[in-house]
Formats: sequence, structure tokens, C-alpha cells
Amino acid sequence: MAVATPSGPVRTPRRLARGVDALRRMGFEVIVGPQASLVGDYERRATARADELNKFIRAPQVRAVIATIGGYSGNAVLPHLDYDALRADPKIICGYSDITAVLLACYTKARIVTFHGPTLLPEVAEQPSMQDYTADHLLRAVCQPIPIGRLVPAKAWTDEFCPWDTDDDGPRTVRPGTGWHWVCEGTGSGPLLGGNIDTLSALGGSQYLPDFTGAVLFLETASSTLDEIERSLTHLEMLGLFDTAAGVLFGRLFRSPPELAARVASSLRRRLDVRQIPVVTDVDLGHTDPMLTLPIGVQAAVDSTSGSVEITRAAVW
Repeated sequence: MAVATPSGPVRTPRRLARGVDALRRMGFEVIVGPQASLVGDYERRATARADELNKFIRAPQVRAVIATIGGYSGNAVLPHLDYDALRADPKIICGYSDITAVLLACYTKARIVTFHGPTLLPEVAEQPSMQDYTADHLLRAVCQPIPIGRLVPAKAWTDEFCPWDTDDDGPRTVRPGTGWHWVCEGTGSGPLLGGNIDTLSALGGSQYLPDFTGAVLFLETASSTLDEIERSLTHLEMLGLFDTAAGVLFGRLFRSPPELAARVASSLRRRLDVRQIPVVTDVDLGHTDPMLTLPIGVQAAVDSTSGSVEITRAAVW
């Protein structure tokens, strides 16, 4: 498994080393790309970040790539990636947040399944270990050539932030899970497509945004105000992502007041209820922990009557 840094820089070397050790304890052989150790003049190094990822894409011994962290500039590497090599020798590519850009571009241009799931620093390097729910869903998605099956809510969750490399040696405080909440009723099935709503919006009009016709959309955000979330949802609506959606999964909000979740649910209901598709919120994906690993492009079925979200096909084979 290769560790790549296609988006934001790594400024916490101790946590980086801890994440690499955690992967090795899980049984993976690990290669760490040089971009994880470089922080100066970061924004100007899009080609260097792409070169690192291309090296892993072209290396036959590398079977999976996990991102170190998200950021804001992952879209800058997209014109430089070797999609032909990736199509010829598909790799598991995993991450979330700004890594959405890389995941969707590789799905669109190389026609491979990519994985919206944990990154190294926030999740894998968690103390005393990666949360069981996160680890279980990651391994089910990327290591088992059978349908992933029904997804269930986490029993507890956290969005507590402990400063990395200074105050992150112990477990974070968790809250009891309250389940997922159905905003609109219906049933639907289709390929899973989605990611971070701000990154999705930034891909609008580009060759890297896939065709969302008939998709089960999954969406998440790190935004903490209704205005920011409304702006991104409106942009996605203008791009037509909701027009033919088979269902919508919306991730639990991150470090936000409780009333914001109700207001976002109301916004989704206003936009989507007329379409008679299932919409569920507070799903374990995105910037709270633990998190699901969702395979982009793999069939899923959503049913509000049974309260079920199920991935009906294998993501690897």
C-alpha cells in the first residue's frame, strides 16, 4: 500500500509515522511518497504531487494508494495523472474530503472503482488505534471480493479535535450514536457517486465530473454554516445532480450546532421530496469518526421503508 499526498501538506511527522505503523500492523507492506515530508512552496508543486501518484499508479507492486490527508488543491493534479496506466492496471485509491477530486477523476477517466474512505492522518493514525467501525468497513470494501452488504449506523461517534503531535496520544471523547435519519421516503438503486459537496461543486463543468444519471448520491461537508451548505447544494442542483438521482445519503455534520442538522434536513426535503426518492441524513461518512468506506461506481440500494442502505455488489474481485 502506497501513501500519497495529492492535496494538502503534512505538517505532523509523528502522526504520519504512527499512521504508517498502523498500516503495517494491519498486514500491509507500506511505501511512503516523498511529498509527505515536503511542506515548503506546496501550492506550486502540483506536478510533483501528480508525479508521486503516477509513480504509484505505474508500479505493478503497488495495489492500493491511501491519501495522507485532504486539503484544498487536489484538483490541480488532475490534468497530470496517467489515467491510461491506471485503466490498464487498476489500483485501490482511497480518501475523502478534497480527495473527492482525485477519486471522481480516476473513476471518470480511468473507469475504475475508487473508494471514499479514511485517510492516513485523521483516521488510520487515531490513538490508541483506528476505530473498529472504520477499520472493519475499509477492509470489507477493499479486501473482500463479495458484496459489502447492509450498512448500519455507528454506535458512537466523535468530532473532537486534539492537536496533532502535541495532544493526540489518547482516545477522543465519543458521543452515543442516534442512528441515521430518513428525510424523504422511497426506494432506489444505482451506482454510488459523490463526495465532499464543495469539491464536487469545484469540478462542475470539467471533464472530471462523472455522469450522475441514476446514481445513489452520497454527500458530505466540513462546512459549519447553513449559508455555506446551501450554496454548495444549490450549485449541485444547478449542475443537475439531483435531477435523476436514485437516492441521497448525507453525512453527519462536523463540529456544528445541533440545530444546523435539522435545517440542512429541511433544505434537502425542500429540494428532493418532490422527486420521491429516499434521502437519509447523519450517515457515518465524511469528517466525523468513525466512517464508512463507500466504493464509487458500485451498485447500492436504499429503502426508507425497511430503513436499509445496502451495497449489493463487490467492490474488488
